[in-house]
Amino acid sequence: LPLTRWRRDPRSQAMAEMLAYNEFREFNRFLNGLIGLNGVASWAEEEYGPELGYYLTLYIRNLVSATIIYYTMGIVWSWMVERSEMVFGMEVFKGGEVKRPGSIQDQMILAQMSLFLYAGLPVFDEFLIEYGCTKVYMSMSEVGGFVPYVFYTIVYFLLVEVGIYWVHRKLHTNEFLYKYIHKLHHKYNTPDYLSPWASIAFNPIDGILQACPYTIVMCFWPCHYITHFVMLFLTAIWATNIHDTLVGDTEPLMGSKYHTVHHTHYNCNYGQYLVLCDYMWGTLRQPAKDKTEKTQ
Repeated sequence: LPLTRWRRDPRSQAMAEMLAYNEFREFNRFLNGLIGLNGVASWAEEEYGPELGYYLTLYIRNLVSATIIYYTMGIVWSWMVERSEMVFGMEVFKGGEVKRPGSIQDQMILAQMSLFLYAGLPVFDEFLIEYGCTKVYMSMSEVGGFVPYVFYTIVYFLLVEVGIYWVHRKLHTNEFLYKYIHKLHHKYNTPDYLSPWASIAFNPIDGILQACPYTIVMCFWPCHYITHFVMLFLTAIWATNIHDTLVGDTEPLMGSKYHTVHHTHYNCNYGQYLVLCDYMWGTLRQPAKDKTEKTQ
């Protein structure tokens, strides 16, 4: 009887019809096949059922891809930082030419442990999208073409930027949040203790909190499906860049020049990609010249 009632409920029928063919889910199944995960998907769905198995496959895909991105970017970016004057035309912060023994290994361990939770956020996003809880769309034609897509994407990016600024700032100004969540990342507080490997070396709750504006904003503002996930994964690549302790003028971008000062002074430069929010709310701080001059 309860099952009969459920089937007759128009809302339940609408949900069943939506899940019967879901363009987002079909895209993920196509992508899983493209990268050779059909075997994993079949095993997961056989062991845990079609719904849980599907999301488990997405989690495994996210975890593996995020791990590959982290180690690839760490190796490549570290190699380039060692040759920064030739590659970027930049020098490192004074004192950051040689890294503290054991610091990179510490960052790798913390980042790898946190990745197990980080990989769950895109899965949660996927769940919200597939169940119609967001404003995410698959095709540009759904919002009127390329020009509206660009407009919506720029506004989405700026809203996320503002959200991350305030989350990050609150992680510093709230004593409880800083002490028990964010302080772990700020043990890397000198140029010789910072490196590209510190990019995602956070308490995992910290990393989720700073990424959650991507999820929150898509619930009320239109965002292109693939663009959303590309932006989410690009944060890991950008984080590699801003922890490399290089000194260079990147304005209006919040480059490593600014983020290194954030790690040494704590109460400034909270932005993710842009200096805009710090400039607007009075928390932008330039590095002192004597701290950026290369040690002779």
